Amino acid sequence: MRTLFICIFILTCLNSEAQVIAPKNSQVFSFEMKVTTLQGGLDVGRDIVFIESETYERVSIKTDAQGMIKTTFDHGVLWLGSVGEMRNCFEVNAAWGGNSTRQMTYDPVGWERANKPLPDRRTIQFSTVDQSRLTPTTKPSERESVLSIILLDQHKKVYSRVPVSLVCFETKQIYKSKTNANGSVTFKIPISQNYEIDIDGVESLKFIDFDKRPMVTTMRIMYQPRMFTEDKNDRFITQNLPADVEPCSSHARIKLKVRKGWGQAINEDVYVRMLQSNTVYKAKTNDQGEVTFMLPIRNNYQVDFQYQRDAGNIDLSKVNGIGFKEEVVEYIVDPRLADIESFIPSVRDLVEYDIHSFVQKQYPEPTNNDIEFYCSWGQKFNEHSKESLLEVGLKVRSKTKRKSKEPLNICFVIDKSGSMSGDRITQLKRSLLEFVQQLDAKDMVSIIVFDSDAVLAVPATLVGDKKKIIDVIHAIRAGGGTNIHEGLIKGFLEVKKLRAETSINRLILLTDGYGSTPPEQVIAAAKAQIKGGIELSAVGVGIDYNQALLSQLASAGGGLLHLAGSSSHIQEVFQHELESIVYPMAKKATLTVEYNNKIVYRQLYGYTNEVVTKGQMKLEIPNLFPGLNQMALMKFDLIDPTRAITKEPVIVTLTYTDAVTGKPVELKKRVHPEWTDATGELDMTIDMEHKKVLAVAVANQSMKVMANAFENGDKAASQKAIESAINQISNIFPKAKPKELLAIIDRLQQYVDAFETLKEVTIYEGE
Repeated sequence: MRTLFICIFILTCLNSEAQVIAPKNSQVFSFEMKVTTLQGGLDVGRDIVFIESETYERVSIKTDAQGMIKTTFDHGVLWLGSVGEMRNCFEVNAAWGGNSTRQMTYDPVGWERANKPLPDRRTIQFSTVDQSRLTPTTKPSERESVLSIILLDQHKKVYSRVPVSLVCFETKQIYKSKTNANGSVTFKIPISQNYEIDIDGVESLKFIDFDKRPMVTTMRIMYQPRMFTEDKNDRFITQNLPADVEPCSSHARIKLKVRKGWGQAINEDVYVRMLQSNTVYKAKTNDQGEVTFMLPIRNNYQVDFQYQRDAGNIDLSKVNGIGFKEEVVEYIVDPRLADIESFIPSVRDLVEYDIHSFVQKQYPEPTNNDIEFYCSWGQKFNEHSKESLLEVGLKVRSKTKRKSKEPLNICFVIDKSGSMSGDRITQLKRSLLEFVQQLDAKDMVSIIVFDSDAVLAVPATLVGDKKKIIDVIHAIRAGGGTNIHEGLIKGFLEVKKLRAETSINRLILLTDGYGSTPPEQVIAAAKAQIKGGIELSAVGVGIDYNQALLSQLASAGGGLLHLAGSSSHIQEVFQHELESIVYPMAKKATLTVEYNNKIVYRQLYGYTNEVVTKGQMKLEIPNLFPGLNQMALMKFDLIDPTRAITKEPVIVTLTYTDAVTGKPVELKKRVHPEWTDATGELDMTIDMEHKKVLAVAVANQSMKVMANAFENGDKAASQKAIESAINQISNIFPKAKPKELLAIIDRLQQYVDAFETLKEVTIYEGE
C-alpha cells in the first residue's frame, strides 16, 4: 500500500516566498509566480515545468514580460515545479483547490550548491583541528580566511558554549570550537575550499564556500536550543519530548500516525533511520497509534517497524527553517521479517555477495587487443612469508567502432519503492539521464516506474528532442511498495508498441527488493512476452535483491544480470548494459593459472566456478562486455620460500573467441615473485581494494557458517558467526569504512537483530 501524506509542512525554498490558502470545497488551484534574476531584474522567457508526481503529466510555461506565470490546476495532487535548471525547487499541492503566490530568484548555481549530495561521513577518516582559542580579532593570512559565526534566536538572544564545527570534505578536516559569551565563534580556515557548518551536533545545517581571496566575514545564523533530551545506546536514540514540544532551527517536529490493517498501530515500536548515517531514532506509538520525533533537518529518513523496513520516507533534505510535518504510515507486515526463522537464509537459498560490485580499482584501457589482463603480487616475499595474494585484473576495451546499426527500442522498468530513497534514487536518475543522453534521435525509449502500483511515466516514443524525457526523469521520487509484476507487464506493452524486426527491442528492469507477486508468476508472464522477440536485462540494486528471480528473468530474456552493490554503481551498470546491447564483444573467455609446488593455491576471491587440478586453477568468465573492469584475488600458501622462488613464475593465460571475427585469441603472462631482505613478517593486504575483497569474503564465509549452524539448530553459534564477521570487518577497517561495504555491514547487523528478536519472543525457551 502507498504511504499516505497529510498536512502542513513549513518549508523554505532558496530565495522564495509562498503563501497558500486552500479552501476545502474548491477543486481549482490558482498559482502565480514571479521569477527574478540575481541582479534583481525580471527573468523573461524562463521555462517553468510542472510534473504531476503520480501520473507524470507534464505542463510547460514560460514567464511573460513581467517575469510572471499564471496558471490553474483543476486535477492532480502534487505538482513538482522546476525553474530552468533548478529542478524540483518548489511544490504545488493542488489537491484541495485554493491559490498560491510565490517569488523566486533564478540562481541555478546556488540551488545546486544548496542541494549538493554530501558524502557519507562514515566513509571518511577526518582529522580534527581545535580552534577554541581563536578570538574575533584573529587576522587572516595569505592562504587563510577568518569566519565568525554568531548564533541568535528570533528575539536576538545569543547562546554561549554551543559546539560549532566547520567540515571540509575535500581536505578531510573538521575545525571545532564553541560559542563565547556573545554567541560568537571564530574560525581560521584555508581559502579555496567549501565548508559544511555543524551546530550543536546537527550536521550540515548551513554551508559557506571560500574563493581564492583571503577575507574576514561574519555569518548570523538563527539558532534555537532544543527543548528536549536524548538517551543513546549502541544502536538507538530515544527522545524525551515534552507534550508541547515545538520545532526549532535544527530539528523538525514529525508526527507519525501509524495504521496497521484496519486499525491504529498501538504500542508499536517505530524506528526512524537517518540515511547515510548510523543514527536510528526509536519510540513507541501511543493509544492513538501516534508517535512524535524531533528530527535534524537537512537529512533524509526511512521509517521502519519491527516486521517492515522502508515503510515510509521523511525527506527533510531541503528544509531550511522551522518545520513540522504529519504523515500517515501504513504498517504492512513483511512475512520474511515476521517469520524470523525464514529470514535467516538456508544453506540452499544463501546468496553470496558479488565481490566485483564492491571493488573500485580501475585498470588501463587495452591497447593491442579488445581484452587485456593485469597481474601483480600483493606483497614482496621473504623467508617468513606464509601466504600471498595474486591480483588478476580483467579489462575490456570501453570504446570501439564496431557499433550496431540497429536502432534501440528500450523500456526502463524502474523500482521507485521506499527503499530506493536517498542516494539510490539520486544515482538512478543521474544514470537514466546519462543513458538517455547517449541515445540517437532514431532510438526509441519508454519508462515505467513502479512502487505499489506501476505508472507509465514516458510512453514509447522516438527520442528526438530529449527535454520532455529529461524533465520526467528529474521528477521521479521514491516511496511505496514493490509491484514488479505490474511494472514488467506495462513495460513489455510499451516495447511492443514500437517493436520492429530491424530494431533491438529490450526491457531493462531495475529493482532493489522483492515483489508482492509470487516469483513463478512473474517469470511466466515475462516468458510469454519474451517469446515475442523482446529481450530482458535486469539490474539488482544493493545486497538484498532477489537474485533468483532476476537471474531467471535475465536468462530467459537473453540479456545480462547486473548487480549494483551500492548506489554509486548504478550508473556504471547502466553504461555496461548500453554497451552490451550496442557493441559485440568476446565470447567463451577462460582464465588458467599454473603454479609450482612452492606456491600452493588455496582460495579464489571474485569468482566461484573455478576448477582446481594439480598445479592448475581454471575458470570460465561469463558476460564480457565493453568497459568490463573486474578484479580477482587468488590466495596462495607459501611453502618454505627462498630467493629461488623468484625464478619460478606463476603462468596466467587468458583465452577467448572474438565475437566479430570468430577467431580464437590467447594472452599469456608470467608473474615472478619479488624478493626482499626484510626480516619481519609482511602484510599481504596493504592495498585498500584487497582489504575490501577480503571483507566481502569474510561476510560470505560467516553467512555460510550462520546458515549451516542455524539449520543444525545451533542458534548461538549462528549468531556468533555473524557477530564475528562484524568484528573482523571492523578490524580490517578500524576507522572509516568504505562506502561500498556499508550495506553489507547493515545486513549483518540485521541478522544480529533477528537473533536478538528470537530471544525476545522466547523462541529459545525450553532449549
